[in-house]
Amino acid sequence: MNFSQLNAFLAVAQHGSFSRAAEKLYLTQPAVSRQIQALEELLGMQLFDRIGRLIMLTQAGNILYHHAHIALQTLEEARETINQLRGLQRGHLRISAASTIGTYMLPQPLGEFKASSPNIEISLAITNKARVVQQVLNHEVELGFVGPPVEPAELEREEYLLDELVLIVAPTHRLAHEESVRVAELGEEVFILREQGSGTREIMEEELARVRLSLKKAMELGSTEAIKQAVAANLGVSIVSKFAITLEILQGRLGVVKLPELNLLRQLFMVYHRGRTLSPAAQEFCSLLRRSKAGKPKTTSPQDMRAKPS
Repeated sequence: MNFSQLNAFLAVAQHGSFSRAAEKLYLTQPAVSRQIQALEELLGMQLFDRIGRLIMLTQAGNILYHHAHIALQTLEEARETINQLRGLQRGHLRISAASTIGTYMLPQPLGEFKASSPNIEISLAITNKARVVQQVLNHEVELGFVGPPVEPAELEREEYLLDELVLIVAPTHRLAHEESVRVAELGEEVFILREQGSGTREIMEEELARVRLSLKKAMELGSTEAIKQAVAANLGVSIVSKFAITLEILQGRLGVVKLPELNLLRQLFMVYHRGRTLSPAAQEFCSLLRRSKAGKPKTTSPQDMRAKPS
């Protein structure tokens, strides 16, 4: 049983004539007759009684008419809904982002997207990098936003934003008025870290290990906001994204100290599953981010940014 057979059946039932049904469907009368005959053979039941020129539904025909009408109406509703998706009149954009990106970088473009597509529902999960990757791989979300490296081969990655990590200290800290310091001066400091699985922590530990600085004292907290509060209270120092501290710097609650020996620039990525067709809403959000990126000046490549200092 296929769409053409049901369409022919409904046309004959509605118009009470094979010839008029053929006209409406832009088919020949024999073509319509063949569709009805194939349907009757498939069901093993006669669908029409032919009394002279009068065409009447049989009991089986009446049953099929009821269900076929509902089925084709449902298909038409599905087609209309899909057209609405294409026109961004409905849909759901599901995103997962590493904590720093989701908290400090994505709200603005998501706000722009909501303004242009108000009927699209938006879900943003904020977690750590490891969980974001897993959610994309499990098809729980369409788009993920993480820092480097992006390792699973199943993931397609696209450059999103250039980020810089910086050392933050309390205004009363001994280094607060220093423009820059050598890493060796940090050996006795308490470092306040994000949890395992955080992209920020991965890069910080990688760079500190490269210059052979081992952390003697450390405190682990579950969010960048908690880390900023702890640093502002002079419980220790930390390395966080510059995007995360704009307000605190303006308010004088945190200070930034340069670490010339460390390479703390990182390219952030948008990722999605290679085998998945993105929804129209996700495609439009990707386009918005690309347009925004195209309007910004070109930056040094991530390879050059993370090159070892001489």
